[in-house]
Amino acid sequence: MPLGSAMYAVVAIKGLPMSADSLYTYLVPEQLKDTVKAGLLCTVPFGHKKEAEGMIMAVSDSTDCPEDRLRSLIAVGEDDPDMSSLSPDRLSLALYIRERYFCTYWDAISLVLPFGKIVTRKVNRKRAIKDPLCGLVRHPVGPAELSPEQNAAYENIKKGFSSGGAHLLFGVTGSGKTLVYIKLIDDVLASGKTALLLVPEIALTYQIVTRLYDRYGDDLAVLHSALTKAERKDTFSLIKSGHKKVIVGTRSALFAPAPDLGLIIIDEEQENAYKSEMTPKYAACEVAAFIANKKKALLVVASATPSFESFYLAESGKIGISEIKSRYNGQPMPKVVLVDMHDEVMKGNSSPFGSLLLSEIEENLKRGEQTVLFMNHRGYNTFVSCFDCAEPIVCPYCGVAMPYHKKDERLVCHYCGYSIPVPQYCSKCGGKTMKYSGTGTQKAEEELSQLFPNARILRMDADTVSEKGSRDAILSSVSKGECDILLGTQMITKGLDFPNVTLVGVLLADTMLFSSDFRALEKTFSLMTQVVGRAGRSEKSGRAIIQSFYPEHRVFRYALDQDYVGFYKNETAFRKMMLYPPFCDICQISFIAKTEEKAFSAAEKFETALRSAQEKAGSLPLRVIPAKSTYVPMVDTRPRVRILIKCVDNRAQRKILSEVYLSFIKDPANRDIRADIDMNPSNIS
Repeated sequence: MPLGSAMYAVVAIKGLPMSADSLYTYLVPEQLKDTVKAGLLCTVPFGHKKEAEGMIMAVSDSTDCPEDRLRSLIAVGEDDPDMSSLSPDRLSLALYIRERYFCTYWDAISLVLPFGKIVTRKVNRKRAIKDPLCGLVRHPVGPAELSPEQNAAYENIKKGFSSGGAHLLFGVTGSGKTLVYIKLIDDVLASGKTALLLVPEIALTYQIVTRLYDRYGDDLAVLHSALTKAERKDTFSLIKSGHKKVIVGTRSALFAPAPDLGLIIIDEEQENAYKSEMTPKYAACEVAAFIANKKKALLVVASATPSFESFYLAESGKIGISEIKSRYNGQPMPKVVLVDMHDEVMKGNSSPFGSLLLSEIEENLKRGEQTVLFMNHRGYNTFVSCFDCAEPIVCPYCGVAMPYHKKDERLVCHYCGYSIPVPQYCSKCGGKTMKYSGTGTQKAEEELSQLFPNARILRMDADTVSEKGSRDAILSSVSKGECDILLGTQMITKGLDFPNVTLVGVLLADTMLFSSDFRALEKTFSLMTQVVGRAGRSEKSGRAIIQSFYPEHRVFRYALDQDYVGFYKNETAFRKMMLYPPFCDICQISFIAKTEEKAFSAAEKFETALRSAQEKAGSLPLRVIPAKSTYVPMVDTRPRVRILIKCVDNRAQRKILSEVYLSFIKDPANRDIRADIDMNPSNIS
């Protein structure tokens, strides 16, 4: 650029509310012209602040802003290995997230650039690299041997290496989908590119990381939220420099700065964990598709129980599909028995363990085989109430019943973490007797210990895996045969492969059947299928016992036969009639106010404005389900209500929603209302 000619930087400012979120133009001082470029962090004056952080989104030699009103950049960060900058493709990703997920520029930038800070001079400090894989012992393995079915799937999927696109790998539990992943990763590495494998939960990284480290050694990187900041930062640097070519992690690993990405695999793609419930409320599968398209990489989504949306796309021919119908080792699927718990109650058995399950556990203990037991509630009792008036003790911040945790002798809210000792009297009627109801994993573990005093029992839930390394320690014990019975919540239902597990028991299988979420049956079927699939994955045959008070429910009929396709056809016929995904998109808009009346009023006001905007737009289809209180009725003591919108998630619809939303939050009358938009939420409350 000629000396003396004007140069302008378009900047996104850190910390702005949605109502003020925009791009602001600054004059670039002469001394910074050779340094400034899009994607760099910067310092600028903003409002009454002498210095505010921001990111340069674009650089130009012209502007529509009057130059005499422009202020100047103060400083910019250096484009250094500290990753205080965004490359053009990652900047494009941030803009995509901002447009698609109703968030601010900085919300999106923070997601893509988690270590961003201003660096104006280099500091030479040497320290040891923090690699979370340090200490693992590698046992090199030979080439992956595929069965004919696996090989057919592999050959079909790898055709996409030259054309990109997306492919569904639909394989029963125990079919060896991981071996197909490995063959695909081998091909990607051979071409000089990088591979990314996403898993839904940290618990699932233990076995897959151990297996992939044996194969890829120091080429492997692992990323998840349990890493220290130093471990995460150093891993990002190693990925960016090309020293790590295979990346395994949870959904945030999507934002690792991987060069030459050739393959993205999303394991257990149906899992809720792939959808963020924090702003930006992004869906990992959607973001992965965007990245794969930009990089011309292949996207593979895989599951024994795919999301209906993915299976619908495959069925419609919009993405590829390969199916593996049998287990890798030729073993039959586990034999499943459904137990009617009404019969147990009639016999005087009020525990969560039916007589058949107890006898099968005892048989497993005699044979030296392992058992996995799934229960969907943690804690000791699921709620505590007044014996006299039956009023439950609820969290004052969230409005939901607080489970009792015996170890700490406290009631704990599983949504916000608030906890209190058990009250001495009822705040409503003054009663002094408390009733403890329901069973959680803590109580089930205690009962198991009494029933089988010589058994080695491990419990895996959010309470037992809170410390660093605790997940891996539990799974390592199971793998080494140091555990007879593994009892846990949803984190044990998928992805784990232990050869000596021959029995699976599902306690209280009905807990998700009757929620207000239209996906309740889909989630129940998936959970049942996945947890049953933990049994009989090696030479020994497996069996499973599902205990239910509603054994005639259709979801269990399909689960008994492991019949995903039959269940999918039955359930989607109903969804098509009622217009639910995959035949439309669902947008949930929640409103939080000082009173329930104000929250409902805000929801109705938004709905009216949206209908008016839709009418002006013309042909965009839309149906609104009126406002109602959410399952978690409060946030920080403030009531919350929501409306649901059945629509088509396209750019035109998001533009209308965004315009109505911005108009709503900028209205002074709505100053005390918090409104949030979530397109296709994983949970409908």
